[in-house]
Amino acid sequence: ISEVDRLTNLADTMLGSRQLPSYELVNIHEPLERVRSLVLSQTKNKIPVKRDYDLSLPEVIADRDQLIQVILNISVNAVQAMTENKDFYTNSDKQPLLTFRTRIQRLVTIQGVHHRSAIRIDIEDNGPGVPPEILETVFYPMITGRAKGTGLGLSIAQNIMHQHQGMIECQSEVGKTIFSLY
Repeated sequence: ISEVDRLTNLADTMLGSRQLPSYELVNIHEPLERVRSLVLSQTKNKIPVKRDYDLSLPEVIADRDQLIQVILNISVNAVQAMTENKDFYTNSDKQPLLTFRTRIQRLVTIQGVHHRSAIRIDIEDNGPGVPPEILETVFYPMITGRAKGTGLGLSIAQNIMHQHQGMIECQSEVGKTIFSLY
């Protein structure tokens, strides 16, 4: 029984949870702050996490734990990109930095539906960027730019955002990568 439970958890991790989201009203900054504390703990405060929040944003109907998972998957990727490429910072005065930003986005189309406004969460890092050859396919399963990566984190995040009738966009260049959640 314990082996079946272990394999079930492994499948859930690789393919995304089979549980339907448990929707409730969520202050979007709560999951961001939870992930911020996890990142600071994981990096022993060596990578600062800057907050740039619009505190006037309304609450959203979402699954809090799944939002944490989405933000965590993207943030962990950013931290790994910045820490695994330390030579990227040696010839510059820049230090690794992760930024969480929240804003209202006007006139946005999400999954073919036009919205007058939506909440946008930006997770930005100043690392080496997503390799251009995988930028278009970065949300597909098993696509990774890291030697030891599984290529599942962004795929799972995208799946969760689709369940929430949302989307993720990525813009990346050397020194600035932004994943935007809508």
